[in-house]
Amino acid sequence: MKRHISILAMVLVLVVAAPVLAAPSINVGGSLSTVFQIVPSDPIDAGISATSDLHLELSMEMAGGNQVRGYIGFGLTEWDPFENEAEDPELGEMNGKSLTPRPLNLMNALTINKVYLETTGAFYEGGPALTTRFGDLEVDYSPYIAHVSETDGVIEGVQTNGLCLGPVELAGFYGWATRQVGEGEEATDVRFVDLGMYGQGEIEGIALQGAAVKTGDDIALAGSAQFAPAPGLDIVGSAAWDGASKATVAKVEAGIGEIPMLSEASAKVAFRSFDPLFNPVYRDDRKDEDTGEDINVVDMNAGKRGVGGEIYAEVMGIELTGKADWHEQRDINRDVVGARTTVGADAAMMYEGFDITAGISNVWSTVNAPYAILDRDEDADPATKTTLTMGVSRDIPIGPAVVDASYDLELATSGSGVDSTHKVAASTSMDFPMFSDVEMSGNLKYAEGEATYMGKVAYTAPCGIEFIAGYNQGYTAKRAEGLSLTAGMSVEF
Repeated sequence: MKRHISILAMVLVLVVAAPVLAAPSINVGGSLSTVFQIVPSDPIDAGISATSDLHLELSMEMAGGNQVRGYIGFGLTEWDPFENEAEDPELGEMNGKSLTPRPLNLMNALTINKVYLETTGAFYEGGPALTTRFGDLEVDYSPYIAHVSETDGVIEGVQTNGLCLGPVELAGFYGWATRQVGEGEEATDVRFVDLGMYGQGEIEGIALQGAAVKTGDDIALAGSAQFAPAPGLDIVGSAAWDGASKATVAKVEAGIGEIPMLSEASAKVAFRSFDPLFNPVYRDDRKDEDTGEDINVVDMNAGKRGVGGEIYAEVMGIELTGKADWHEQRDINRDVVGARTTVGADAAMMYEGFDITAGISNVWSTVNAPYAILDRDEDADPATKTTLTMGVSRDIPIGPAVVDASYDLELATSGSGVDSTHKVAASTSMDFPMFSDVEMSGNLKYAEGEATYMGKVAYTAPCGIEFIAGYNQGYTAKRAEGLSLTAGMSVEF
């Protein structure tokens, strides 16, 4: 949570931190970067527009003789230097589109992103060494109920860890956080009290973990166990409960290191059951930064209940993996909307310097209507779908350079025709007479009768400025369309 601070507040912070600043060890770090980019646009500005970004981070860590460490993280308030709502570029009103001069309100120029004091030591003579923090917390107890990606800097309070009672290590926190309650105009910010405990240990060869988090009036629980009942057999189980929605999740996986009669093969079987309403406040909710797809265990399995298995073997240098899965799918109302059955296999090998991969996947589904799950809507599945994949890659020497080249093919059929996707990628780094270590890359994709491509050349000059020239023709939405020229520099201290 970011807190705006005024000049007076900054002075107070420095006064309070003065005793720690006087400590023997002071570390000040941060980064300052700026980027200038030119991309094509409408005829305004002769078809060229420019944007600039300025980013500043400042952190201070102070360590005293009593092992107290303080951290203050500053950041510039985000603003668009070229934005001027009073001007209309369509009418040629462009006078305000410049980085300077611009009025800057120093009273609201900075934010404190993160503040805490942390110490490691005993609470009494001869006691165990505990790590205790006051301020912004980082709680990482379980991906189901308290993941660091959702708690870092969000919860304020006190936390401690490292308390050992026999074979068990304990941790806990007590704090508060502000969340928005309600929707639309009725939405209000409400402060909740949060507290939690975590424990882990090994008892009689069984590795155990458990956590409990109370958020306001709601309680969430999570636990896991891992043990080996027999040589070569490893079982891992986890379960969690969301008191707010009265929902549970469970996942059990058994790994077999060696299969009788097949000493080179291994396998695993798994069962999972995820209530579609399971959604604790601080559970892992991460998404892939490039694709925006969910990469957390809750979203990937929401509403699914079923079994799966996998077998792996290496035969004559070829790595073979067979997969099978069956699960029923429930929607946000806990109604079963259908079931999916998946059977597939993958193969990978190295031959004459080529990395070769191939795979096949068959899916049969009765999920024939759209449905809602968690915070998203899902489309209906085709009744059957078969996907074939093939890929090959190799480092190819071309003169003094080595090109990392790859080709991937995907063929998918859902009962009416075949959809093919071809992807070609290449990248290398070369030295030129006046430019060294110039990075070059290119990507081409052909799908649904349309070709999209992207290319990039990057060079960092001896003065520290990084120059990038790129061209994107529909390949990715993460970059501007057409030609873009970027120059930027950064400094870390």
